[in-house]
Amino acid sequence: MKSTSYVVVMLLLPLTGTVLAAETACPPLSKNITSSNNWIMLGGSAKGAVRQVIAGEFGKDVNSQKRVLGQFDRCGDLMVADITYDKSEGNVVLSMEQHIARVQRGWVAEYAYQVKVVKAGKEEMVDNRQGTISWQIGQHGNIISASDKFTSMGREGFTDTTYRYDNHFRLEKSVARGSDTLTNGESHWRWNPQGLVVSASSARGKDSYSYDQQWRELRLNGTSTTPVSTLRSVDECQLWDEVGNCTLSYLRETEVFAKGTIERNLSSAYKYQYWDRPQAEN
Repeated sequence: MKSTSYVVVMLLLPLTGTVLAAETACPPLSKNITSSNNWIMLGGSAKGAVRQVIAGEFGKDVNSQKRVLGQFDRCGDLMVADITYDKSEGNVVLSMEQHIARVQRGWVAEYAYQVKVVKAGKEEMVDNRQGTISWQIGQHGNIISASDKFTSMGREGFTDTTYRYDNHFRLEKSVARGSDTLTNGESHWRWNPQGLVVSASSARGKDSYSYDQQWRELRLNGTSTTPVSTLRSVDECQLWDEVGNCTLSYLRETEVFAKGTIERNLSSAYKYQYWDRPQAEN
């Protein structure tokens, strides 16, 4: 399942990173490193030697669709991801797309999103951003910094982020600084002994994760704020595959504005393919 934190350029869908098999020459602690990297770039991780994931989120009572396709190498490193998001609610229309690719010494993402307001039957642009995010890795393969250079409504801007880890290369903290006040500040992650994130928080919100006795994700409780609202959500997994990754979840959102409240119901489906399983099983 995915995080509901308000970060437009990262749709925070649950993708993966883990070591495949003993015969694969993966770096030491690569499970922790790739999991942390995928939390940074994609906002989540999953179990097993994931080769490809296809995910989609669809609104039941709101015109909203998210789609993602991610592919990974045998050690769990993300190779490519394509993400799209479209939403129409009331008089607001939002569209977003992002492409992430593995490059030497890290990853690069090209993204663009638009927010329009419909007035008198005509669309008026209120936000229009295009940008490039570059993630740089250190000598152990973990992301140590990121640089986001963008143009928003014709004005150039930037956000630079640094990352800190514990002794086992599990992501602990990030610090973002730049020209966009909405993305500045610190974020923190907490992990359990099983290597699963139990909380992810920033000045704008917090996500808390709970698991069953088999350490399958059960529920995500989220709270976040935007410049105009407060959002609370509960995302519950309904089905899992044999590896223990969630394949179907239901999300309930409540967004409170100064002049009213909106409730939304959405469902998400995920299909995983694994390196160590025959294609017929996938």
